[in-house]
Amino acid sequence: MSSESLSDTVYADLRGRITKLEIPPGSSFTEAQIAAELGLSKTPVREALMRLRHEGFVAMDPSAGYRASEVTIRDTRELFALRVLLEGEAAGLAATQAVRLADLRTLEDLCASTYSPSDTTSVDRFLEANTRFHLMVGQAAGNQRLTHILEIMLVQMERLFRIGLLLSSRAEEIVHEHRDLLEAILAGDADLARRVAVAQVRSSQRMVLDALVSSDEVTMMPITLPHPEAESRV
Repeated sequence: MSSESLSDTVYADLRGRITKLEIPPGSSFTEAQIAAELGLSKTPVREALMRLRHEGFVAMDPSAGYRASEVTIRDTRELFALRVLLEGEAAGLAATQAVRLADLRTLEDLCASTYSPSDTTSVDRFLEANTRFHLMVGQAAGNQRLTHILEIMLVQMERLFRIGLLLSSRAEEIVHEHRDLLEAILAGDADLARRVAVAQVRSSQRMVLDALVSSDEVTMMPITLPHPEAESRV
């Protein structure tokens, strides 16, 4: 197997473990540890980590080498703000394109995907179907660069969705949302498709933020206030 193929394999393995929370947010690791786990040299591991760092899945850790990117409320809001822009535009453009019958059938099948919060395997399947659904909407928009950026963002957000889904049960609501979006696209109503897409992103954002805010790490976090002397100097 070529060095490039090995790097792709390591990339896919690490990205999957990060998005499935098998490598928890903020946890540290080294090139040597990953290479030893996979029985590979450091070179393909280093190449994969550089790619993951570029895409925002990992960050440099001065003490250990690398760490899985943390999940913060600020990053969550920024990602969802970007998703509003990308998915709203993708949905509007998709509504102006002729959707092939084969694509329609695939989207309808993906719409029916559901999950149980107590079954992590079903959550895995649902997240994969959810990403494919939104990515196919992006592809239907006919803009390759938009689709590429949307794909990276959707995969980045799988961790956030997983946190939200494991702590809530929105299966029926999400299926309904997908069908509403598909119907707007098939009707050729670009404005409606944009509104539906944006509303769905906002709904997902509320689900994830509610899950994050209810976590022990956040609820037990002490509140810090500006020092009065610092305020007086402003």
